[in-house]
Amino acid sequence: MDQFSTNTKKLNLLLDLKRDIVGVKLLKNQAEFDSYSVTNLINPLSYCVAVKSASLGHRIKFDKQRSGCGGSTRALGFEKPTDSFLDGTDLFSLGLFRDENVAKRAALETSNVLSNTYGVLVQPLEYFSESDQPDVILIIGNPRELMRVLQGYAYNHGISKTLSMSGNQGVCVEATVYPLIHDTINLSMFCSGTRYLAHWGDDEAILGVPVSLFADVVEGLQHTVDAVETDQRKREINSNLQAQELEPIEVVYGKTYYTEYEKEKRERRKNEQQG
Repeated sequence: MDQFSTNTKKLNLLLDLKRDIVGVKLLKNQAEFDSYSVTNLINPLSYCVAVKSASLGHRIKFDKQRSGCGGSTRALGFEKPTDSFLDGTDLFSLGLFRDENVAKRAALETSNVLSNTYGVLVQPLEYFSESDQPDVILIIGNPRELMRVLQGYAYNHGISKTLSMSGNQGVCVEATVYPLIHDTINLSMFCSGTRYLAHWGDDEAILGVPVSLFADVVEGLQHTVDAVETDQRKREINSNLQAQELEPIEVVYGKTYYTEYEKEKRERRKNEQQG
């Protein structure tokens, strides 16, 4: 098994997710597009709905003609932003911003989009490999599991100071394009459009990881298991790793950083009372 596939398996075992982790690859020409034997859309579909479908195990590809959302068509690089988008007119008309000046600032901050995209491949991460990697990895989960991904990132890179969120264009811009352009992770609470179209759960959010940081995040998740996971989760994780013939993680049961902090606090209080 190649290292990418091993990390994919580890990521699934280190997190407690209800959905498949999704990989997204931008395809630059028709030859590359045609090389993937997956579902080729006949009717237009929104990118975020394709991501939802991939999180349920489906493999999908589509080009500009089958891109069913103007926002993601622009963001993914199928077409350039229009003047009416860049000057804030379009965004202001949606009723999402106080005035056109605020809308323009928002537009300019999200106008650094991708370019020259022919098609997009969206499928569960397990279908990618070391020789055929996605551009960005999308993890959909509850706040607790996405917290763990952030901890995995922080283990190697410290605190992220570049998270960018507005609650608009959640899947296409915040979770996909922003991580690619800025080569960093980004968290999104989704947007109203994708929550309407894709019917995400109220307790779900999405986090994008550029493939350049994938191995670091998996390593960080693995190295923080002992510090943060409960005994039950430690046992579950190691049992699952061993079942997949992967090396278990060295852990100390009955101990996490937060329980040790509580023990120290109780000990200090006890000493103060005795003193």
